[in-house]
Amino acid sequence: MILAPFTGVDHHKKSVTFDASLMSRENEQNFKWIFKKFLDAMGGKQPHCFFTDQCPAMKTAVPAIFTTAAHRYCMWHIMQKLPEKVSMTVTKEADFVTRLNSVIWDSDLEPSDFEERWSALISEFQLEDNGWLKYLFSKRQRWIPAYYRDTPLGCLLRTTQRSESENSFFKHFENPHGTLVEFWMRFQSAIYGSAMAHPKIS
Repeated sequence: MILAPFTGVDHHKKSVTFDASLMSRENEQNFKWIFKKFLDAMGGKQPHCFFTDQCPAMKTAVPAIFTTAAHRYCMWHIMQKLPEKVSMTVTKEADFVTRLNSVIWDSDLEPSDFEERWSALISEFQLEDNGWLKYLFSKRQRWIPAYYRDTPLGCLLRTTQRSESENSFFKHFENPHGTLVEFWMRFQSAIYGSAMAHPKIS
């Protein structure tokens, strides 16, 4: 089964595990059920923003359950696709990649500034007909920091890196041949050990 932890950030910029679920399949129905249970555990309080990769099932499940949360896409996952989606001739040019990064990661830009700089870069490298880049621009409010810098902790969370780090941490406590009870005991040990290693300041 798939372990799906809900990772957030506290006011000290520390990662926090709010919840965790076990999934048999990553489909829309299961995600909706898990998200509803998460809301129950949180007393109905929805997150300000919710970061995921571009999983098709979550694209529909997240807005269906988290009706007030801003659903954002992980910038790292998007940029990992750059070499396969854009001409190798272009991506091998360090100047293009560097300039693209300076445009998309800059949270100090106003949305209009981002759009102007993006359009100029796309035009300069003659990428106007690239379908993938067109799609990304149409979804810019979901992944470009310039559009969610007013969201609490929004610009601090741009990728799912914290979640990936947490997954890596939990793997040290997993045993694929163990029982569910053994898993639960290991999971509790991981949570307790993490809390002791990173005490919260009141």
